[in-house]
Amino acid sequence: MIRLSFIAAAFLCPTLLAAEAIRGIDPKVAATLEKHCNRCHNEKKDKGDFRLDDLPPDFTAEMIAQKWAQVMFRINTGEMPPEDEEPMAQDEIGVVVDWIATRTEEGRAARHAARGPVEHHRLSRTEYANTVRDLLGVHYDVSAPGALNVDPMWHGYDRIGSLLTLSPSHVDRYLKAADLVLSRAYPETEPKVFNKRFDSIDIRYTRYRRYTREQIVELGIADKVRAPLWPKGAFAGLQPHWLPRGQQPGIYKARIQLSGLPGPDGTAPHLTIWDANRKRALFDEDVIAPEDKPVILGFEAFLDMPANIEIQNELPLPFPKDGNHTRNVLDHQDHGFFIHSKDGSMLNPTAYKLFDDDGKPIYPMLIVDWIEWEGPVSSGRDIEKRKDFLPASEEEPAVRAALHRFATRAWRKPPEDGQLDRYIALIAAEKAAGESFRSAFRTAMAGILTSKNFYYLKEGSPHEKRTHLDDWELASRLSYFLWSSTPDAALLEAAGNGSLGTPDGLRGQFQRMIADPKAERFMEDFPRQWLQLHRVGMFPPDPKLYPQYDLWLEKSMVGESTGYFREMFAGNLPLREFLDSNWTIINPRLAKFYGLPSPASSGFQKVSLRPEDNRGGLLTQASTLMLTSDGTRHRPVHRGVWVSETIFGRTPPPPPPNVDPIEPTPSDQPKATVRMQLEAHASNPACASCHRNIDPLGFAFENYNAIGLWRVEEITTGKGGNPKVDPSGILPGGLRYDDAAGFKRHLADDTDRFADAFCGQLATYATRRMVTYADRAELASIAKQGAADGYRLRSMIENFVLSDFFRKR
Repeated sequence: MIRLSFIAAAFLCPTLLAAEAIRGIDPKVAATLEKHCNRCHNEKKDKGDFRLDDLPPDFTAEMIAQKWAQVMFRINTGEMPPEDEEPMAQDEIGVVVDWIATRTEEGRAARHAARGPVEHHRLSRTEYANTVRDLLGVHYDVSAPGALNVDPMWHGYDRIGSLLTLSPSHVDRYLKAADLVLSRAYPETEPKVFNKRFDSIDIRYTRYRRYTREQIVELGIADKVRAPLWPKGAFAGLQPHWLPRGQQPGIYKARIQLSGLPGPDGTAPHLTIWDANRKRALFDEDVIAPEDKPVILGFEAFLDMPANIEIQNELPLPFPKDGNHTRNVLDHQDHGFFIHSKDGSMLNPTAYKLFDDDGKPIYPMLIVDWIEWEGPVSSGRDIEKRKDFLPASEEEPAVRAALHRFATRAWRKPPEDGQLDRYIALIAAEKAAGESFRSAFRTAMAGILTSKNFYYLKEGSPHEKRTHLDDWELASRLSYFLWSSTPDAALLEAAGNGSLGTPDGLRGQFQRMIADPKAERFMEDFPRQWLQLHRVGMFPPDPKLYPQYDLWLEKSMVGESTGYFREMFAGNLPLREFLDSNWTIINPRLAKFYGLPSPASSGFQKVSLRPEDNRGGLLTQASTLMLTSDGTRHRPVHRGVWVSETIFGRTPPPPPPNVDPIEPTPSDQPKATVRMQLEAHASNPACASCHRNIDPLGFAFENYNAIGLWRVEEITTGKGGNPKVDPSGILPGGLRYDDAAGFKRHLADDTDRFADAFCGQLATYATRRMVTYADRAELASIAKQGAADGYRLRSMIENFVLSDFFRKR
């Protein structure tokens, strides 16, 4: 019967088939497309802005090949023809899919041959900072005013080569950055190390010069006073006048001793070390420590000079902001002296009361004893590394050898013959102009750091057309994939001796590199880009609607997602646990927000979940629920698009132009959920085809509001009671779910599909380009290797690195 359908179609459309033959489309394929597709995708009716009747079979053109691959994908997944149309028979599917797949492979070679022999990918600014840090041991703040330009993003990724263009502004800033980096690596005079502890008297009691240390000593309480810090309070952590004149910027070590007392509702106080000049946090942590058993926390941070650092308890302000005597008493010096929560004898009774009569905190309180700073500090390894780049003498052979060492590390491969001649000449010109040899050599180093060989990753050769990376390029791809930074000496050595090009050599380097502390960058950066976590907090929630929300909660949301990925990677857990699990990673702030038992200690930690906790996996984490909201209400369509892009690796088509937004329900109308309004909106024929596939992916999360908090009814405008939410739905394939838990189970039961898409996310991150439909078959083959052991994360990444795809340009 299937063969008869082809024959019948051929008799019905002889002119069409002749035309298609002239276009180069197989007659059987043309007949199937005419029967099932063309009447909805033609000049008069192009559903989804997609015409098929005039799509040429030119698979050598990238955009056309992607459109044909999209046709194949939608037929394979059963999306097309739609449910209300006659389905394709298996033989029909086979004919169309085989023809498209064959022509795609034929066109791939032609498309590659049409590409230029060399491609350049500019470093992102994060990669630039990591590279100079690992090369010279210098911290360069790329986000500082006047530093490097912000990088454009594509679906969360900030390393897409085609978007990272180079402008005169970039070049000017690279010149300034190189000069600053080298001045810090090789200063004219060695910086003096500052090392001093500041106690609670410095931090709190002498800040406004109301008291002197001598007065406090005379009172006999100098060794007893502590500094209580209430929500939104701030004390001095490091002041410019505490530092010696001319103190140099750099990495400083800090230690702070303090107690952390939760409030009556269990909220833990939150310590933030705040750089008041740069308006950013240097260190964050919830603190849970008894008053009589303080803890010592340590961290390292880059400090520019003169530094102005505050110690903050970053929680919402519990007191009125303005015109308030009792608040002013706290903020300034009339508060008196705090010794113990059960001893208020030296406190001003007109200030806000911080502890009840039993000594229990009324608010989440930090009690600070001291903070100490040491720096700038450099590791012995960094110092030796810098010395190795300097010449042993001013003779040309020694100078050339030193430049060769530096250029090899900076350019990630040995310089070619003659490439260093210009830098040798530059040194001679600088000396002739009266500069010292040290200054002249540093100028040559700056030239190497501003060469395109430094800020571009080059793939390919102008002398030959090749499809694969050479070993030096492979070293850079592996290093910027796992470390977001330049290859180290061991990796460059492997590239130079050829061992990196062997499967065993590449596997050995992968295993070595993921054990290195620098692999933490991958575990932090990849999930941020893959999950689009930069969108968390992009639209700050309305504080009147969501009083639970604060900046530390926002940071904690992101920390849960990156910590979850880290735990998955460390344990080599199966991919399905990204979709559904009985555990998560939380800190005390998130525990309170989720309604979970508070951890016994501060910091992020793994906790078990019960079904009634309504969490588990990425999809019901507050970060992913909040990033798809607009600050006032949740957005089911945005949530569906995020699931489609992040979990399935598919970006839905944009909405038609001039689509009216969903407005809040008028006050004289019955209350309606966003879903109710959306379902009415989606009944529009122009909208229905896309909403049919997107909306079920977002409706599953109706039990979560705009900031990811669990609910059973939706608070909305209008008349009557708040309506109950409806988290049920039917997926495009016909599977039904009752709530988010059921939805997640369906996704977890189809881990093959998620594994394919996840490989695509790895490919985008690693190869710095957008993955096309033409790549899907090869990526699916890589993913399939992990099926036998349940698609374990670290093993999946290793399989990807060892694949032929990873080695391709």
